[in-house]
Amino acid sequence: MSTFTEPPFHPQEDTSPSLAIRPVPARPAGWRTAVAWLSLLGAAALTLGAVALLLLPGPAPAPRPAVTVTVAVAATEVAGVATATPPPTLLPAETLPTLPPDAAPALVVAAEATLSPQQRQALLAAPLLQEGSRFTLNYDPFTVIKGDRPRSSFVQYTIVRGDTIDAISRRYNLKSESIAWCNDRRIIFVLRVGDVLTIPPTDGVCHRVLGTREETVAELATTYKVANPLDIIDFPLNNLYGTDPTARLPGGLTVFIPGGEGEPITWNPGYNAEKDENGNVVSVTFAAGQAGSCGNVPAGGGSFWGNPLPGGRWVRGFYAGHTGIDLSAPVGTPVYAAQTGPVLFSGFSRWGYGEAIVLAHGAFSTLYGHMSQRNLGCGQVAVVGQVIGLVGSTGNSTGPHLHFEVRFNDVPMNPSGLGTGW
Repeated sequence: MSTFTEPPFHPQEDTSPSLAIRPVPARPAGWRTAVAWLSLLGAAALTLGAVALLLLPGPAPAPRPAVTVTVAVAATEVAGVATATPPPTLLPAETLPTLPPDAAPALVVAAEATLSPQQRQALLAAPLLQEGSRFTLNYDPFTVIKGDRPRSSFVQYTIVRGDTIDAISRRYNLKSESIAWCNDRRIIFVLRVGDVLTIPPTDGVCHRVLGTREETVAELATTYKVANPLDIIDFPLNNLYGTDPTARLPGGLTVFIPGGEGEPITWNPGYNAEKDENGNVVSVTFAAGQAGSCGNVPAGGGSFWGNPLPGGRWVRGFYAGHTGIDLSAPVGTPVYAAQTGPVLFSGFSRWGYGEAIVLAHGAFSTLYGHMSQRNLGCGQVAVVGQVIGLVGSTGNSTGPHLHFEVRFNDVPMNPSGLGTGW
């Protein structure tokens, strides 16, 4: 092999020392090339064979031996119907075949059917546990409807334009009088925007104990027609747990009487009747000093009653909290005097009745409220059947109607049955 001699290195030169250059070897012999190709072909064949073995499915597993166990079904009587119960003893061990350790037997249970379709149906209907069983399931399921769920506290509601007592009571699922019995009468008769109403959690009466009275829970129950005084004591908001019904209550305490009935809610502007020596009413003063009052007026009176609104439609009747009847009719429908008598009051009532007229009939008086027009004034006398005004929706009213009251010595009474046509 020939070599190349490196020239001497000089540091001032630009080039670095060169590497040794080997001569290109001669090409290998032909038999070596053939051996290499044969080795490659053999390796490829082995690889293809291994892939084929992996892709081929394996042998199917040997079937598991089946073991048949016959279970005898015993019959017992439940409510006169045969029922199935498991046998009390186990099968002998020698009846089971010996299996290889790695074989999992497939268990086949063959049961002898001993129940008729009628017995099977009765069995399914029978209770799972009999009386006296060790375990007893006592479920008392119930559903609470959101709208019916009682509230646990009072609510302060601020009146907005368009509110009425009836609409507010429906919103809270209460009677109108329950709201009235928990609020100042001035607010109830005339709802003013911005006034705040106290809304009770359920129907009942709010009572404030006066320090000058020796009031007890038992007396409150009697006054407000509650059968059991414990209903008042046990009401959570009263905080009276353990109180004796006959114990004196502290003054200033506010007690809620659930389910109680309060006094009738009525316009009480003041009434004075002068009587003769025989007890007959000779003159009446109604709402003395108020705008619309006619002062002292001769009582007068007629002999029979008439219908104040023959074309009206019954809306609401007389009950505690509503001291008259409401009769619906279009605005402008004529309103008639229910009995003959002089005018006691003709004007706008500040207590929610709007445009109103009150007539005197001896010890009786009649009131006509929410009218759109008054046809009579002070000093005039109405005759039964005479048009005294027109239906309207003035005052605390939800729509055009006539509020009609009959009072005896200024105590409201039910107009129905008096011959008024309602």
